[in-house]
Amino acid sequence: MNLKKMLCAVLALTFLTAVGCSGNERTLDKSPVSTTVTTYDEVTVDLGESASYGNMTLTVLSAEDPDITMKSGKKAMFFHVKIDNTTSESITVSYLNNFTLTVNGTYYEADECCTIPVMKELYDFYDVQPLNEQLEAGKSCDGYIACEVDASYTDIELHFIPKTTDRVSRITVPMKSDNVMKVKK
Repeated sequence: MNLKKMLCAVLALTFLTAVGCSGNERTLDKSPVSTTVTTYDEVTVDLGESASYGNMTLTVLSAEDPDITMKSGKKAMFFHVKIDNTTSESITVSYLNNFTLTVNGTYYEADECCTIPVMKELYDFYDVQPLNEQLEAGKSCDGYIACEVDASYTDIELHFIPKTTDRVSRITVPMKSDNVMKVKK
């Protein structure tokens, strides 16, 4: 019986030693580290002016600061936009699919800045829903994009992505804080 226990102990010790030793092998990957820099195919236009890209035309009619501080500590900001569909097909235009934002040099996807609380503030302020339209060929629509932005914003870029399958082609509207209208309810 002692022989069996001893044999089991030796086998267990051999197994543990083999497992422990196999993890000590390390190789260094000497290949150079590469970084990816995204370059955009971009059209830039001033606030209030129109720009076209991919048979879509965007006009940001206004950028509005309603002086609302969100629970997150950020400020609510509303963008009134007009979009013309000059394609031959119906498209969906949505604040969550077609818009992104850069604030003070930090890039935000729509789901990071177009939050449910700020959408509620838009509805309470203007009694409108955020932009989410099925836009027929040759038609246009206007609506609002509501975003949470850094309370100390100085530079803002609203990006419109005409084709959601092509995230690097866009129309950008850069703004300074003095371009943003202060509005009250």
